[in-house]
Amino acid sequence: MDNNDDRINFVEILDNIIKDSDIPKYYSNGFITSIGNGDALIIFQQNGITIASLNLSYTVAKTLSLKLGEIIKKIENGTGNAIMITADMDKVIQNIDQGKQQ
Repeated sequence: MDNNDDRINFVEILDNIIKDSDIPKYYSNGFITSIGNGDALIIFQQNGITIASLNLSYTVAKTLSLKLGEIIKKIENGTGNAIMITADMDKVIQNIDQGKQQ
């Protein structure tokens, strides 16, 4: 299978997931992370309210971290803009609230 076939298969899988009403779909604008002795935990939040939790093995958590980093890097490289992390946005909002300019 060449890369084009992989892309077509991926698009087909994504399309099926989006259309499948039995698969939960969430939007999260916040999260909490934690670890146990065998896995990582992500608690997803929407406007400060917990909407889902996800346990991941360390291997899957690290792989997810790398894959998400690749996606963000593509966006940043494509747009020429760095996406701020939430800690940076908190500082910006705090400065705005205090009447300071960035």
